[in-house]
Amino acid sequence: MQQSRAASGRSKAAEKAAHTRKWRRAAAAAHARARNAKTFARYDLTKQGWRVINLDSRRGYEYKGVVDLIAVKRNNRRPDEFEVLFVQVKGGSARASKAELDRLERAARWVRVEWAVAEKPGRTVRWRRGTGER
Repeated sequence: MQQSRAASGRSKAAEKAAHTRKWRRAAAAAHARARNAKTFARYDLTKQGWRVINLDSRRGYEYKGVVDLIAVKRNNRRPDEFEVLFVQVKGGSARASKAELDRLERAARWVRVEWAVAEKPGRTVRWRRGTGER
């Protein structure tokens, strides 16, 4: 048998506050797990010789995009050749869905590469830019 609110001593505001605390704790734990997973992914990639760029916001929160990290590695035999790796990090028991894998593959196809040269003859920097098209 369920107790009434008056009998349990909890008001509607107290129940709402308890519910809010529960979800805030869950969100904080999920954020901590994601940050921890991302830290270990970066560590593992740097051990393998990759340079890693984190795409989180300044406050450490994730954006809506599917790519969490971008890893870049230079070819030692051909120093003008690069490998670029888009990484989505999953923490805890989360696994990538088919839709997320499709989005990641699409993101890799949409990459646009440009080049630029920064020249500093005096007090200012001059930029010469071009596109990756030949």
